[in-house]
Amino acid sequence: MPKRGFTLIELLVVIAIIGILSSVVLASLNTAREKAKVANAVSQLRQFRNVVALYFTDTGQYPAGCGLSCTASTDPYLNALGVPGWNGPYFAGGVWNLEHPWGGHFTIDSADLTGDGQPEMYFFLDEDAPGTNSSDNTGIIPLSALLAIDKTLDDGDLATGNLRGNGLGFTSAVGELVYAPQF
Repeated sequence: MPKRGFTLIELLVVIAIIGILSSVVLASLNTAREKAKVANAVSQLRQFRNVVALYFTDTGQYPAGCGLSCTASTDPYLNALGVPGWNGPYFAGGVWNLEHPWGGHFTIDSADLTGDGQPEMYFFLDEDAPGTNSSDNTGIIPLSALLAIDKTLDDGDLATGNLRGNGLGFTSAVGELVYAPQF
């Protein structure tokens, strides 16, 4: 009576096929996860633009900056800080401890980014996590995500336009993004 069963080669082939299928599925999941992070970041940047515009409408001035050194008590989106016309809070929970989808800090500030002598409001997706110093570097944004965000909000070129990143302008370092929308 012949023995029933699988040979070692047949088992190895089946295991190899399962391994290949698993890697294809995992690659698809990672791509979908990265697209979701990009969509989340784009949505947050658009929301920030609207919040700053509302703040300006209420007060006649742009808000003070809120970055790594900002706290709950100094966050201009949570506290009036003596600004006439302030009608907030403008951002639930504030900006002081807000993370972007890759784990870095969101900063909202103003500076003369274009060299015309006038400060522009900008949104900075920093690679440093909230509550850390500027050498944390745990929230680096992948280049593919930076390009996708730029393509959605601007001109698709990280070295030109209102959105710069990956060390190509507006004080951004590799893995960071600076967005200075028109108001």
